[in-house]
Amino acid sequence: MIAVGFALLGAFSQALASVLHRMTNAADDGRRPLAETVRHLVRQPRWLLGTVAMAGTFVFTALALYFGTLATVQPILVTELIFTLALRAFWLHDTVPGRTWGAAGILCAGLFGFLVAARPQEGHGNPSATAWVVALSTRGTVIAVLVLLSRWGSPARRAALLGAAAGMMWALDAAFVKAATDALAADGWIGMLAHWPIYAVVVSGVAGTFLLEAAFAAGPLSASQSTLLIVDPLASIALGVELFGEQLSSSAVAITFQVVFLGVMFAGVVLLSRWAPPSMEAHGKRSPRTVPVGGPTPPGGAPPDDTT
Repeated sequence: MIAVGFALLGAFSQALASVLHRMTNAADDGRRPLAETVRHLVRQPRWLLGTVAMAGTFVFTALALYFGTLATVQPILVTELIFTLALRAFWLHDTVPGRTWGAAGILCAGLFGFLVAARPQEGHGNPSATAWVVALSTRGTVIAVLVLLSRWGSPARRAALLGAAAGMMWALDAAFVKAATDALAADGWIGMLAHWPIYAVVVSGVAGTFLLEAAFAAGPLSASQSTLLIVDPLASIALGVELFGEQLSSSAVAITFQVVFLGVMFAGVVLLSRWAPPSMEAHGKRSPRTVPVGGPTPPGGAPPDDTT
C-alpha cells in the first residue's frame, strides 16, 4: 500500500506540473527568441512551481519503486490523466463532458482489476550483468526500429510510433530507478554513486524526454499519449519479471483476468486521451467548446487535426 500511495502522489505531481507548465506556455505568445523565452519562464511563479512538482514526481516515483514493484507502480502512473482532468475541472473550471469522466472510470476499473488479478510480488531484486545486457539490447533495438519507422507516414502514425519509443525508454528509466533505489538501500548514498544505474537514470531520462517532445511535435497528442501510456506499463511489467524476478499470479484464471483488465485500462487511456478537453487557456477560463485533444493550438490558428 505504501508503494501505491507514493505512485499516486507521483502521478498527481506530474499532472500538476503539466497543468502549471501548460498554463505558463499558454500565456506566452510564442514569438520570443529561445533565450528570452527561457528567461521569461524562470521568472514565472507558476512555471517554477511546476518545476518543483516535476521534481516531486521523480522523488515520489523513486520511493514507490523502492517500496514496490515495477508491475505495480508503472500502471498506476497512468492515473496522471485522471488527475490532470480533475485539476482542469475543479481548479481551472474547464468544461469536462460526461463521456470523458466515463473514460476515466473505465481506466480506474481496469487498473484496479489488473492489480487485484495480478497481485504483483517482489522478486530477487538483483539482476545479473547478462540480464541487463539482454534487456538493454532488445529494448534498444525496438526503440531504434520505432524511431526509424517514424520517419514515414501520417502525422498520427509518426506520433504513435515515437510515443511508443518514449514509453519503452521510460520503462527502462523506471528499471534503472528501481536498481538505483536497491543500491541505495544496500550501500547508502555514497555506495549508490559507485553503481552505474544512477547515471543510467539521467541518460534514459534525457532520452525519454527528447523522444516524448518529438512525439508531441510529430502529430496529434491523442496518438502519442495513448501509445506512450500503453507501452510504458506493458514494458515495465515485462522488465520487472525479466530483471527483478517479480511475480504475477500465474493461474489460467488470473492470467485471463489480467489480460482483460489491461485491455479495459488501455481502452480507458485511449478514450480519455481522445475525449479530453481542448488546450487550456492562460488564466484557467472556462473552455468555450469541447473537442478531441490534438495538442496545443498554434498562435492565431485552429487546433491541429486529430484524425488518425
